[in-house]
Amino acid sequence: MIFNDMKHSFLTVMTVSAFLLSACSGNEVAWTWASLPVSEETDAAQLAAEIKTRPAEWKAAAEFLARPDLDTLPLGRYELTSKGTYANIQEYETRPVSEAKYEAHRAYTDIQVVLSGQENILIAPITAVKDPLEPFDEARDIEFFASATDFRTALADREHWVILFPSDAHAPCLSIGEEPVHIRKVVVKVIR
Repeated sequence: MIFNDMKHSFLTVMTVSAFLLSACSGNEVAWTWASLPVSEETDAAQLAAEIKTRPAEWKAAAEFLARPDLDTLPLGRYELTSKGTYANIQEYETRPVSEAKYEAHRAYTDIQVVLSGQENILIAPITAVKDPLEPFDEARDIEFFASATDFRTALADREHWVILFPSDAHAPCLSIGEEPVHIRKVVVKVIR
């Protein structure tokens, strides 16, 4: 089992690297994304297609995430491009899985990077979420659901960046153990 997990992780990294290198035709965005600790939960083919479609937006995201001062930047929103890509730096306490609620976006892809601490993120296909809690709010690009019939769990920390596409409903900010943990996170919202 451990060998299969290691093999899957290696293949994911190699696939992401190959797709990104070909998608960006040798520019620095390809090298930047190929070297980042993207979670194995990320669909490599979809990521490559997103980068190829909007390389300037992804380049801005990569440049922001490469900043050495992410741990000390003030909390809040940072506009990255004139088209709408932005970053939010936030801090909070994780919640128990029993309080999970799924969110989904239509206009943005999320890059969630936990800078300090660790959390779990539940990821469900958008077709698997049910029990709407709030209708879609176009101005905020968000809708909420109470549950999902199918989901997987992704660890999010500094070594596991979770990229969530509009096809991925997700329940972030969840504790790994019983006790809440203080989290500092940057979420880059890449416009589609």
